[in-house]
Amino acid sequence: MIDLAKQLRDEARKSGLSMLAMSQKADIPYAAVHNFVARERGLTLATASKLATLLGMELRTVKRKRKG
Repeated sequence: MIDLAKQLRDEARKSGLSMLAMSQKADIPYAAVHNFVARERGLTLATASKLATLLGMELRTVKRKRKG
C-alpha cells in the first residue's frame, strides 16, 4: 500500500510552491500545511483532498478484498 501522506509531501516538495502559496491556493490554513510538511501532524481527509487537487493528484476509494 502506498502511503498517502508520503505521496502528498513528495508532490508538495516537487511542486516548487512555497508552503504559503500552497496554503493560499488550496484555501488551507498555513499552519496546517506547515505542520504537515514538517511531519508534526497529519491532515484531515478534506484538507488532504484540497492539497491533492492543488498538486494534480486524485483521491479515490479502492475496494479491497476481505481476507477469510
